[in-house]
Amino acid sequence: MSTTTADEILQQTTTFLSEILSQSDLRRRILSTLRTNLSPSVQLNIKQLNLAGETLENAITTTNFSVKSSSLRLSEKLLLSYPQNPYSSFLLSLIYTLCQRHIDACISLLDLFKTHPSIARSEAAPQVFEEMFLINFVPVLEWYNEERSRILSSLSSISGYESDDNSVVMDSVVSCTTLLSNMNDNQALKLKDLERDYEQVLDENCRVFVGYFKEILGNKDGNRVIDRPSVVLEAVYKGDKYEYNQDEKSTSTDFGSENRRYNVMLNFQLIYYLIFMFYNSLQAQKSFQVQNIS
Repeated sequence: MSTTTADEILQQTTTFLSEILSQSDLRRRILSTLRTNLSPSVQLNIKQLNLAGETLENAITTTNFSVKSSSLRLSEKLLLSYPQNPYSSFLLSLIYTLCQRHIDACISLLDLFKTHPSIARSEAAPQVFEEMFLINFVPVLEWYNEERSRILSSLSSISGYESDDNSVVMDSVVSCTTLLSNMNDNQALKLKDLERDYEQVLDENCRVFVGYFKEILGNKDGNRVIDRPSVVLEAVYKGDKYEYNQDEKSTSTDFGSENRRYNVMLNFQLIYYLIFMFYNSLQAQKSFQVQNIS
């Protein structure tokens, strides 16, 4: 199994951040999403944070080197004067990229994956998640697939659906309507709980691997052996918090003949997101019809 290097990490994050800096519409959309998801306590400082964002935009668009430098310094100073939040972490990663401080930029982006992993992987930096994180999470996908198959096992004989490595994705898509027609409320609830746990497991693994990537970045001389961490496999809700069970098997990014299986599992996830979307839509329609009858 190949070892992740600091150069590989920096290449992934620098490429992504450079693309964001070159695409104003995408940049504004991401920053708008991050502002929307700020906590009420952070919203109290929204004017100052917006000022930092506007100052950064000025640095991006100006051709005057002196104005660019002063704008970047001011924006950084504004952001560092307030507690860390998703918006400031992302802005700082852009500022440091413009300043050619690529390690600092990478760390700021990784901070977003640590403090707000769900926002980072789904809204702010899905490309980084797929290329740096998800490739390490094959055991999570296998766990998810096994749990989902167990929940739906009672439907297999009715619908003829089989979730094995040789399944054809298009056949599975066609079978979605059959699954929906046979799914009861209990199965739908279990699948919904599984989706929730799956999201929690992805979030926790993001936090675990942020620490791993930062260790690699900190090992400047390359004189330490940094072991790849075990993957968190299962979320267990105890009391008012989640606890996590780890997979002791080593993770691998060398898929080879496993690549097809990996792609099939990813496609299964898409299929079941569609199932949930259709199911929720049907439930909403039923509720609307009942209200109209009443």
